[in-house]
Amino acid sequence: MDGSLTMLQRAQTVFSRFVGPAALTAAGMIGAGAVATRLLAGAWFGFELLWVALIVIPMVIFTLDSASRVGVTSGGRGLLDMVRTDIGAWLAWVVFLPMALVNVVVNMSQMSAMVEGAYGALGMLPPANGQATTGLFIVTIVLTTTTVIAAVLGGYRRMEKIMTALLVVILICFIVVAIKGLLDWRTWPALAAGLVPKLPDSIPVAGHPDQTRNAFRQIMAIAGQALPPAVLLSYGYLATNSGYTTADVKRAFWKTVTNLGIVWGMFSVVVIVAGATALHDVYTGSGPTHLGVTHYSQIESIPVAGQVLGPAFPGALGFLAPRFFSLGLIAAAFTTLISVSLTMTYFCLDIARRNWRFTNDNQAFKVVFATWIAVPALVAPFWQLPALLKAILAMVGNLLMAPLAVGIILYFVNRPALGEFRANTGRNAVLCLTLLFALALVVNGLR
Repeated sequence: MDGSLTMLQRAQTVFSRFVGPAALTAAGMIGAGAVATRLLAGAWFGFELLWVALIVIPMVIFTLDSASRVGVTSGGRGLLDMVRTDIGAWLAWVVFLPMALVNVVVNMSQMSAMVEGAYGALGMLPPANGQATTGLFIVTIVLTTTTVIAAVLGGYRRMEKIMTALLVVILICFIVVAIKGLLDWRTWPALAAGLVPKLPDSIPVAGHPDQTRNAFRQIMAIAGQALPPAVLLSYGYLATNSGYTTADVKRAFWKTVTNLGIVWGMFSVVVIVAGATALHDVYTGSGPTHLGVTHYSQIESIPVAGQVLGPAFPGALGFLAPRFFSLGLIAAAFTTLISVSLTMTYFCLDIARRNWRFTNDNQAFKVVFATWIAVPALVAPFWQLPALLKAILAMVGNLLMAPLAVGIILYFVNRPALGEFRANTGRNAVLCLTLLFALALVVNGLR
């Protein structure tokens, strides 16, 4: 078995102890977008957006599990082929083209996070506002080349082990920070209030009255990260390539609950809690200063956001917190970059009516996969904005296609051909609520 095939198989079994497409999806969703949307939500708004992170968890579970049901009962057909054949070619292209554009932006944001993380890991500040300096280009080229080589030559196997372990340690650090913050009883009333849905007022950026942190945009970003259309629509491909059959449907549901309801859901919540207790409650304008930042509204760079892990490092080791955070963000962004590229390779080959299953002789799969890594990564420096803000905007872009993706899954999971796996009333209720939630956010966001 060649190196590229080994890499692709490894990419489909990230967190393999939990097994299956839910594991890959959870790993891919714990990326720079997840960190940026949750951490800055906590840093900027405290606990006030905690409710958003919680309500999207059942939406994600039931939408992805429904996509899995469609995939395993499709007879080996890809979802875009099903849309093209059963609904119309026009809809397949309406889905594919904007989704491809959005995921170019997503991959750009992931590479930007890797680059800025590299600066932070070395204790350096990245260029202001993501300006395209010579150093930034050099770091981008090195990281892009490393990622493509790992993908094509199979070196991802070792990198996966290291980065998976690093992600686990980062999650533990966030849990430690969150627990320490919650040991202060004064945080509990604010946390309880954060469970009640509401839209906080936008906050001005200290020292920059012409800039604000918009709460509604942050809600859109959290929802967009939780309901990415490419992930929703590719879940069936992953289930098929994992060898799932109708006999695995119930077991697959509980794997989805484990990986996305527990692992990813816990990650989402603890990152917000950590951001609220270690950044929002600390950088109040009259407390500590780090790299010129005195107020939580000013936090937008990875080196500063990395201070969130400070409570997990005792005393003299505190200086390691931003460096460790930066390394963790590199790992998270790398995993998502691989996952998104893999997902879009499925769609590109399916829309072109080519074989989308990876095998030893499927050279087209390997070429498209490498292209999806390299091209967005190399153009990322031309998008001049801090990496965390890029990730937030990319997640907002994700949300724009979410209603259509949920609608397609809702349509196919209710077809009589699914037999006993056809959606019941409860599942349809959750899917309809997910569709309406995403649609309401998009409509209000475009007004």
